[in-house]
Amino acid sequence: MARERVPGASLTIAERGRETISRGYGYRDKVGRLPATPRTIYGIASATKSFTALAILRLEEEGRLSLQDPIAKHLPEFRTPDPRMARRITVHHFLTHTSGLPPLPTIVYLTARSLAEDPSYDPREDRRCGIDPDHGPIDTYEQLLEYLRTARYRLLGPPGRHFSYSNEAFGLLGAVIERASGRTYEGYLDEAILRPLGMRSTTFDNGIMLRCPDVTTLYTLVSTRGRRRLVPSKLWGEAPCLRACGGLRSNAQDLSRFVQLFLNAGKVNGERIVAAATIRRMTTPYAEAFPGIHYGYGIVVQPDYHGTMIAYHGGSSQGVSSLFVVAPRRRLGGAILANVQGVRPELGLMSQINARMGLPLATPLESVPKTASMESSLRDFQGWYGSGEGVWLEVRARRGSLWLYDYGATVKPKGVELRAAGPDRFVLRSRGREEQVHFERQHGQRVWAVFRYWRLIRRRGPRAFRHARALTTVW
Repeated sequence: MARERVPGASLTIAERGRETISRGYGYRDKVGRLPATPRTIYGIASATKSFTALAILRLEEEGRLSLQDPIAKHLPEFRTPDPRMARRITVHHFLTHTSGLPPLPTIVYLTARSLAEDPSYDPREDRRCGIDPDHGPIDTYEQLLEYLRTARYRLLGPPGRHFSYSNEAFGLLGAVIERASGRTYEGYLDEAILRPLGMRSTTFDNGIMLRCPDVTTLYTLVSTRGRRRLVPSKLWGEAPCLRACGGLRSNAQDLSRFVQLFLNAGKVNGERIVAAATIRRMTTPYAEAFPGIHYGYGIVVQPDYHGTMIAYHGGSSQGVSSLFVVAPRRRLGGAILANVQGVRPELGLMSQINARMGLPLATPLESVPKTASMESSLRDFQGWYGSGEGVWLEVRARRGSLWLYDYGATVKPKGVELRAAGPDRFVLRSRGREEQVHFERQHGQRVWAVFRYWRLIRRRGPRAFRHARALTTVW
């Protein structure tokens, strides 16, 4: 916590299907010196996706939908610039991030009302990256569907071919749940998942949350003249269309009950919540993100983490860093929540998990491959890559190796060296952490995209970033 500048965190560990550790560390409010506890409520951000996936599978158990249903069966308004491909996109594709939807600027439009209240938000940065800061807010599923029908973008490929993380897809799964259940997304999740699990402190409603006595303050790390400092924020963002992919607020004790659902094959305290087959299907590896790391249904799956299968999902948004991990065969799992964005909660949680598995405490959650010889020309990879989420990367040859520059994060980026780790695969080291990067080739020939931040980012022309502010880029 000291190294990552974390004000407060809460941790829970479950072994043999029962909670064995439940603790708070540091402060939920630094100024008031109010301690973090296992009951402190935080956001959980993208860990919400696992709850949404479970709700979809529960609806399938009830016979109200099939994962092989085309999305258009439940959302007839769903269209993309390629109508033929859109008709082939199924619920399964949305659940596994394999729909073909590219990273789009919608995250800004979906959170526009919250961004307008954020003093740190600078619309000029969005425009510089090709995002229209004057675009009207997207507040409803109907508006999101209309955006996907009319926006300027191309699918990454046929459904099922590529993995690329899509918040839009998971947001629309909330609409699928509403159409299939006849309830609001929030109402169905509460009725089918949260209440049966006894997750009484878990909610989407900011009003309900803020009336609780034990709620964290949100913190942001701000860099000023090379120094990083913590700044408190009162902004609990609201984005109605993104609730299914990141809107839950919860605490460590409640998340422990969700973790136990995976350790007890669909039961909590002896009560059947979902079928054991549903838990197995959720944690089946369907789409490969990196070698040995796959995506199941709303959850990341490693089939072989030092001899056992583990599954997990994290989240990061303003004032939020979250992670839960389950090892069902070992009946071991846990969750950690922190009140600042962009830190590495796995450092705290995995030391506990690793200790109980007999592994060195610092064993990383996601290991990276070892150095390998470069098998391609440096020229194959050089150039610009950009996405609708404001990520712009430049790859340059320098001193006989490749260097990556991230212009989406800063105007004057510092280059990071890419270390070869196999055909078209590389490893970079940033802020003390090693990350994998790989490039995609079209028909085994020209490189057309780079995979970073769990997204496929298309290759662009040499002046694309300079011209992005004209807002004419086809994503």
